[in-house]
This record gives sequence, structure tokens and C-alpha cells, in this order.
Amino acid sequence: MQFDVETAAHSEDPSVLESDSSTRDRVLQLVVAEGPISAAQLGRKLSLTAAAVRRHLDTMTEQGIVEVKNISSRSRGAGRPSRRYVISSAGQQVLGNDYLNLVHTALEVIDSRTAAPSEHPKDMGEDQAAAPERSPAAREVAREYFSQFEERYAAELQATENLDERTEKLAGFFNDHGFAGFTRLVGRDNPLLAMQSTQLCQGHCPIREIAAAHPVFCEEETKMIGRLLDVDVRRLSTQAAGAHVCTTHVPVGREKLAEERRARAEQGDQTSATAAMSGRKRIVISPRQQERLS
Repeated sequence: MQFDVETAAHSEDPSVLESDSSTRDRVLQLVVAEGPISAAQLGRKLSLTAAAVRRHLDTMTEQGIVEVKNISSRSRGAGRPSRRYVISSAGQQVLGNDYLNLVHTALEVIDSRTAAPSEHPKDMGEDQAAAPERSPAAREVAREYFSQFEERYAAELQATENLDERTEKLAGFFNDHGFAGFTRLVGRDNPLLAMQSTQLCQGHCPIREIAAAHPVFCEEETKMIGRLLDVDVRRLSTQAAGAHVCTTHVPVGREKLAEERRARAEQGDQTSATAAMSGRKRIVISPRQQERLS
């Protein structure tokens, strides 16, 4: 009984609780940034034992902050799937909601006051009349929201020529703004450049609930990413649609291939021009022809 009392007293030591809280925050941030991730991987990155990491993961799983994904791997054969941890919907809310309920309500009120009766279908094209904008107010808000981000970082990103470096910088900017940005390299061991790409990922979305109700936020963000990277990108997944991470496909290899083709074309044009100029200058006249001309 004495042992239990001392253990309880020790567990309430403020320094111990603070240390546990700090470690748990570090575990959660890694789950957000790199999930799905295993306890062993988390332990290696944090220099902790897998058992210590699992204690925090078990607590956050019970609280509903993280959830388990059972992932099968071909290399593991027919054995049981490995456990991987990802942030849950409740965990996203723990990380912050950016006044989502207030904004969502405001958008609904604005849309209800600017509804279809005031519109004139005859003044619109057939496509517009058939499929009017579901939430014009939401699109305007989304454009304004992301335009501030774009204006802040456009110049710095445009000054970076390499697409991989631009993508990495953009991930860092997203991370600074609470989106838990990071990148994943895909197909880099493939000799075909067109198969190589980068995935721009966001482990947290501060406006996830708004984007779930108004998908135009995801659409406008994707357009912004394309403009900032100066390349056509494709959205693979969004948290608003239920994924644990927002993923955008950046065709790095395709752009490298296009650059190589442009370089070869320019080199070919220069070679042709040089040959043409050289051809005009190299006029060989025999002595007999020279006598006739003189």
C-alpha cells in the first residue's frame, strides 16, 4: 500500500507531468507530420524506446486524438499487418480550429441573403445557368484567404529556379502557418524522369471543417499552389474529404524532362545557325576560277 501512495505522489509531480506533456506534444507533432508512422519509427526519431512511445500513443488513442491504421506490406508476407498511427478528426480540432464555426455560420448567412432569386439566368451562359456557383461568398473568402499567403511568399519562391527547392520552401511556409507542411519524394530511383515527382503534404488543416462544408477552399488552395510553384499540380487527397493528410502531386520529373528538351532544342538551333553562318563564309575558289574572275 505504501508503494501505491508513493507512486501516486510521484505521478503528480509537476515536473514529471510537464515532461510527459512535452514528450506527448513531440510525439503528436511527428504523427501529424509523418503519419502513418509506427511506434518504432517514432522512437528512433525521438531517441525514445518503442515502449515509452506506445505509452503516449495509447493515451492519445484513448482520448481519440490519434487513431491506428493497420497497414499490410508485401515484404512482411502473410503475417499480421503493422500498426501505424495518424492524426484523427478530433486531434485536428485539438490542434486548432481557426474560428471555424463562426466563419461557417457567416458564410451561410451571406449566401442565404444573396440567393438565386436576385439572379437573371438570361444574363448568364448556358453552363452558368445550369450549374450556378453553390457558394459564391465562400469562393470569394477562399480567394482572399489564400491571396494573403500568396502575396507574402510569391517573390521569394519565384526567385528559386529549381522546382524541388521551391516545393521544399513552400512546405516550410505551410508549416510556419500551422499546416504541418512536409514533402515526400516519389519515384526518384526510376530512370524515367517523367515518373519522378514530389508530394507536397499538409498534416494539419486549420480550416478543415470549413473546407469540408465548402470545397472551394481546397480548389482555391490548389490553384494557389500551382501559381506559386509555376507548374500544373494535381490534388491527390484532402483532409476535408476524409484523408488524414492533404497531398498535392508536383510533377518534378516531367518539368525536368521538359527543361532538357528545351535545352536540346536551343542547342540545336544554335548549332544550325552556326553551321549556316559558317556555310556562307567558307567559299573556296581554285586558282583557275580566280583567273577567270580577275
